[in-house]
Amino acid sequence: MEIIVRYHPTVQKYFNELIEDLFYENYFLYKESAEEYITHLLWLVENRIDRKKHHLSHPSITQYGSFYASFYINPKTTWYFVFEKEDNRYLITHVFNNYSQEAINLF
Repeated sequence: MEIIVRYHPTVQKYFNELIEDLFYENYFLYKESAEEYITHLLWLVENRIDRKKHHLSHPSITQYGSFYASFYINPKTTWYFVFEKEDNRYLITHVFNNYSQEAINLF
């Protein structure tokens, strides 16, 4: 069964702004590189979320969604995707990484 992944509008906005931030904060030399980084991250989510371990959301993030899964895109950064799911459908409702305040409460 094909998985369907959708993003809440706030998540879409976050990624659009993140591309700009990654470039202007000099994490990437070229804006295209920042775009490729985000494109790769979203590809991982859309193609592997069904195979990742789904954790019940910690009480500190339950306002964003019922579950979360982690994705490692490089050795220094872990991305956490908070979502709701039903059968093969996923709605990504919030995203943060290991540098975010939300990550502190997960462990």
